[in-house]
Amino acid sequence: MTRQPHIPPADWSPRTARDLLQLGNDSTNGVVARLLELRGISDNLTSSFFHPSLEELHDPSEMRHMDRAVDRIMTAQRNGECIMAYGDYDVDGATSVSLIHDFLRNNGFEVLPYIPDRYSEGYGLSSQGVQRAAESGCSIIITLDCGIRATERVAEANALGIDVIICDHHLPGETLPEAFAILNPKHPECQYPFKELSGCGVAFKLTQGLTERIGLSPMSAYDGLDLVALSIASDLVEVTGENRILLHHGLKAISKNARPGIRALLQVVHCSPEYLTVRDIISRISPRINAAGRMSLATEAVELLTEKSDERANELAGNLDRLNQVRRSYDEQITRDAIAQLSDREEFKHVNIVWGKGWHRGVIGIVATRLIEHRYRPSIVISDDNGVMVGSARSTPGLDIHEIIKGCSEYLEQFGGHAMAAGITVKTDQAHAFAKALDEAVGEKLATISKREPRYFDLEIRLQDCTPELLRKLRTFEPYGPGAPAPVFLSRDVKLAVPPKTVGKEGRHLRISMKVPGAPQNLTAVGFGLGHRIDALVSTASLDVVFKVETECYRGVLQPRITLLDFWSERH
Repeated sequence: MTRQPHIPPADWSPRTARDLLQLGNDSTNGVVARLLELRGISDNLTSSFFHPSLEELHDPSEMRHMDRAVDRIMTAQRNGECIMAYGDYDVDGATSVSLIHDFLRNNGFEVLPYIPDRYSEGYGLSSQGVQRAAESGCSIIITLDCGIRATERVAEANALGIDVIICDHHLPGETLPEAFAILNPKHPECQYPFKELSGCGVAFKLTQGLTERIGLSPMSAYDGLDLVALSIASDLVEVTGENRILLHHGLKAISKNARPGIRALLQVVHCSPEYLTVRDIISRISPRINAAGRMSLATEAVELLTEKSDERANELAGNLDRLNQVRRSYDEQITRDAIAQLSDREEFKHVNIVWGKGWHRGVIGIVATRLIEHRYRPSIVISDDNGVMVGSARSTPGLDIHEIIKGCSEYLEQFGGHAMAAGITVKTDQAHAFAKALDEAVGEKLATISKREPRYFDLEIRLQDCTPELLRKLRTFEPYGPGAPAPVFLSRDVKLAVPPKTVGKEGRHLRISMKVPGAPQNLTAVGFGLGHRIDALVSTASLDVVFKVETECYRGVLQPRITLLDFWSERH
């Protein structure tokens, strides 16, 4: 979607002003029409945008090795062979294992679900997992949301007579595993039209391929769309193409008839299935599913997502909620320690990098994100676990942290990830040298790009245009996510109804109440991470504000959620 650039007041240009769309008294339909235009959606595509059809999904046989994988699994069914469903310990992995487990088990296969222990086995296909498959009599391992770089482990499985079918969506390395079949749209030889499926999305395509061969109705594969929706939202893949179709219908499936495990989680977090959003999944559901792998075993999440009994599902969801509370206590303590440590590390000007003994590995990625909120820089948090230095990195937009870390790999035992997040293991006694090299590398990169994250807006509107009717229409643009952001608006000469206040821990966030001309109620907006700018509002008569509009459900009532992105009080 092409958006108008929001240029800070000091850089305001007449050309930008002329390019803005002035809505004035235009109707809600005019706003909607303009937003569709900005998204490149013409009149003949409007229906498919608002009502995406499952019939628009691509044929699973277009994925490289799909027929080969289906043939092998069907042979396993005829011979009564046992299959291990092996996944990662995050939401994408847990949903993938749950989807394959349920589909195969419901169709007469013998299936063993397996997710490695984060601490004793680490990420990806492990030797322990391969040995467990052999000891359990499994002749096939289906790796889910992992495996594309597991060259050595796949060789171990081959040596034991176990065929490996890789279902992954991560970028392959230079050397590919010698697996029986590799299902990955990012494989260099794969011609599948859509490349951005989640790990669970790839697993779903496998079930689609199996459905036809087993002789089932095509609808049978759709039973797992609720799990696919959780994976797409949680893994932050692009909400475009097939992902938008799958997410749209997955959310509908949850609203109409959520499986017991998801229904139990929604009850725990007091979230209505009818109004479930991507934001709800990310902030409420995902942390609890992830808590299993962070604080205990991720197989507990699989047990919940595959449970058929409401009573047992409620028990399991309550346990994940308690694990999440424990996770939060670790998170908060380590965050405090990390922030305190930053003040003693002034030598690093471009990154936040900290390390400490015994920091719980299950939360260091979350702490890295917290450090970015505290001080806007790429952040790395390293846990020293008896000399084993395991770290997690999070980046800021425009900086490919995986590529930068790759340039400092001489100090690392191993690393992996993508542009916005990465995991590392630092060589013994090399943490300080790695930190210095990384700081210099980030500094060099920053010198070539803008140091200010740009803000954008779609349209300029008046606050009084934010009517209940507009809110209802904007909801039809959901689901939002990467590649499909919520609409962002600019409003001028906004008056504050009451003095602004800071909210959240240490006043991190800013809350303002904006007067709506001619309306009985004000609009409340929260600016996350803007608490430090409250002094700029003390004596301000009016503001120009940039904000995004979403919806949320509170006690069964749909209402606007206004997020303040930027503001200024002087016109230049």
